[in-house]
Amino acid sequence: MEDSPPAGAEEWESHYAYTLGLQAYIYGFPWMYLAQLRWLWTSEAGRKVAEAQHRSMPWAPLNNFFNVDHLATPEDQTGGSPNHDTLYSVAWLDLAAEPMVISAPAITDRFWCMQMCCIDSDNFTYIGSKATGNAAANYLVGGPGWHGAVPADVLDVLPRARTPAVLIFGRTGVNDDADGGADLQKARALQLQYRITPLSVWAGQPRHPSRPPHAQVPAGIDYENALGSWITMNRAMTENPPGAAPGIDQAELLRLFATIGIGPGQRLEDRSPATRAGLQRAAKHGLRLLRQMAKGRGKSINSWHYPPPIIGRAGQASDFVTRAAMQALAGISAHDPEQAVYVNTAKDSDGNALASDGAYVMAFDPAAGGFPPYQKEFHGFWSVTMYGADYNLVKGTDNYFVNGYYPRFQTLGPDGNMTVLIQREQPPDPLPDGTYWLQTPDPADPTTASWYLILRVYAPGPEVSFIQSWAPPAIRRVS
Repeated sequence: MEDSPPAGAEEWESHYAYTLGLQAYIYGFPWMYLAQLRWLWTSEAGRKVAEAQHRSMPWAPLNNFFNVDHLATPEDQTGGSPNHDTLYSVAWLDLAAEPMVISAPAITDRFWCMQMCCIDSDNFTYIGSKATGNAAANYLVGGPGWHGAVPADVLDVLPRARTPAVLIFGRTGVNDDADGGADLQKARALQLQYRITPLSVWAGQPRHPSRPPHAQVPAGIDYENALGSWITMNRAMTENPPGAAPGIDQAELLRLFATIGIGPGQRLEDRSPATRAGLQRAAKHGLRLLRQMAKGRGKSINSWHYPPPIIGRAGQASDFVTRAAMQALAGISAHDPEQAVYVNTAKDSDGNALASDGAYVMAFDPAAGGFPPYQKEFHGFWSVTMYGADYNLVKGTDNYFVNGYYPRFQTLGPDGNMTVLIQREQPPDPLPDGTYWLQTPDPADPTTASWYLILRVYAPGPEVSFIQSWAPPAIRRVS
């Protein structure tokens, strides 16, 4: 069998590669996964593959923004649990040759941020309403160890990236998704003012590289391809070595993984058949492990899971399984808690899996904790959104979210309460004041037989971001 170790003298070697390979896979998964996404999202060949597979995803050449001009819907099958609250602006930077200048306009009437992470999925900085304020500004984004002259009209206030490859997830809040598109147009106009400029171009002395920036080609785009996963991981780590300053030193760990051919400069093809067999098993079982823990690890209240406090930079706290599963696999990257917190659940208040044929009630009651605390001065708000097991918005319905900022969700009950009915069948119309409906997926569709909810709090108060004392409402099954 493919998953069985070889017999005889090579058995120890295969077992050693398997046991250590599990840890190496967990450690290196972000390099492999994000390298695949970078190629799909920035190269012409990647775009053709995505089109052939009918995959809708952001696409722009390296060092350019792709602005998503609509709020995410079930038609956007990109994975990563997209929100329906903000417009995304996505960019991959290549900082190997020189820094980039990120320009943003003044934004005073909505939440916005640009989350910047390295190819290991750990954040290294933000700009935005909470991180840097609302004024128009230009920010230098430099790679590991870069030193040089910075123009007077560029702010050199951000820490250096730890890898030359950087992913930016920009989010521009939409204050109303049902006002005829007026506020959506305002958000789009702000998106068009985001700019990425090479530092040499900004300074009026453009470089002329012999080879334009390009994304490394992965050994396949399916992370279930065991051998291709390891090859892609090694190539990505060679280009973007782990442990570069200002990150934590990881030299000892990398030396250990090198004994089985994993890490910067390593070549899997130079390893013995027994080692490769062990690594193939490790990749398959490692992926299974990450999928099992992707939806919850951390403090649990009412069957909702707060993320660990180190989410967003878990690798810098040496929590590599959180980095791989909750940051990379489940979300590509994750917010720092002071920017936004995503609380999730796949179970009801009795601890049973949420079922498509069940009916549930979730109540935000002021007498029992009320709505999530957030910071109004930073245009904070909250939302609840439903996803299928493929990390996409559930198909077959328009009722997959409630947004506490949108005007159509502002009507509350007599005690300032809100009740959310979660069920397949449409409830009687009209609904009582303060009652809203989330429609569960079709139980006959195996792709959405399991589902989960994410409760997002943008610019959260400390009861959500750090103390984690606010209790999300229990989801009670009523039939």
